[in-house]
Amino acid sequence: MKTIKICMAVLLVTWVLSGCSSNSSSSEGMDQLKSEITTLKEENAKLKKEIAALAENEVEPSKAPEEIAEPAPEENQLIVEKNKAITIADFAEMTLTKHQFAKKITPSKPGDFYTYYEAKEEGTTYLAITIKMKSLLTSAKGADEFADVSIKFNDKYDYRTFSTIEDKGGEDFTYTNITSIEPLKSGTLVFLAEVPTEVEKGTEPLKAFITINGSTYEYKIR
Repeated sequence: MKTIKICMAVLLVTWVLSGCSSNSSSSEGMDQLKSEITTLKEENAKLKKEIAALAENEVEPSKAPEEIAEPAPEENQLIVEKNKAITIADFAEMTLTKHQFAKKITPSKPGDFYTYYEAKEEGTTYLAITIKMKSLLTSAKGADEFADVSIKFNDKYDYRTFSTIEDKGGEDFTYTNITSIEPLKSGTLVFLAEVPTEVEKGTEPLKAFITINGSTYEYKIR
């Protein structure tokens, strides 16, 4: 509304000045014009005061919200190092003790009779990740429920693993889904992935990812 009034005032002044130019010969017209100019000046002064008052109380227009930046990658990546125990409070203590490539995977102390795993498909081998798992739970838990392990080759090829657990002090393997780890006791879990020999012989990055109790830890093989 204030902008409209200002525009009307400017138009009236223009019209008056124009009239002044065309009717300057008429004294009667001059008196009328002087009166109108005085009125316009008063109205103009009033408008200036109103505009100044509005400017003092003017609220800045809301700024467009800034783009939401994507969160930066975690600086403290969860890392696993060989033979360094990691404690997951009230759940388990995990120690990665070994990784190996082998066509045939045997227990650490094979007895007279023992179970083993052999990659029979041509052009493949086993990658085995050995983890000592100590339970910090208050009751027994299935050995297959403590952790999951996956392998990533060259930052893009994923391989799943299955698990087994050493039995009889390392003389044999047994199934994790029928074995429990008791509170404050340990079990030696072996996670196996059958992979192409290219994974073993290549020079590209190779990592294992261990997920335990909702957190994932990275182990750099090479």
